[in-house]
Amino acid sequence: MKWLYTSIVMVLFSSLSYAQRTSRFESSLFVEKFNYFIRGRTVDPSPDWKGDYLPPQANGFRLTSVNGWVFKEMIHAGLGLSYARIAGINGMMAFADLRADFSTQRFTPYFYLNPGYSHFWNQYEGGTATFLLETGLGAGYRLKGKSRILASVGLLGMQQKGYLTGKIGCTF
Repeated sequence: MKWLYTSIVMVLFSSLSYAQRTSRFESSLFVEKFNYFIRGRTVDPSPDWKGDYLPPQANGFRLTSVNGWVFKEMIHAGLGLSYARIAGINGMMAFADLRADFSTQRFTPYFYLNPGYSHFWNQYEGGTATFLLETGLGAGYRLKGKSRILASVGLLGMQQKGYLTGKIGCTF
């Protein structure tokens, strides 16, 4: 049994040493503008209903910081935190950031998927929290070293609403 534990540890260490040569840490900062796109499903309101979670047809912005790992210069995986403001209502978002570049050239298109959680301090006591999902396409332009300028468009669903998003950011 001891040889099994030793073998597992050796395999893990060998895979980690291999991963260290093909991965690196990356941080990103984004500024994003989102516009109301579609309202979620309407349900029969309960007696405690105080209105939509976020105002209908309201636009907003958010500031985002993402930290994570890059594998083989094409797969990005990390965690992100955002501050958002929609029609005067403040909120926070936490999400997994998954991005796949289509090439390793200086200019590269990419696809991203961000599943996570959003919390907005609205008219409900304590605010409302919902699942969020953002997906989209973008393009990155590599500067000197590993830094990139990123721009993307996508769809964001949260708080029973859908938004078109446009964001610009940089990685370092």
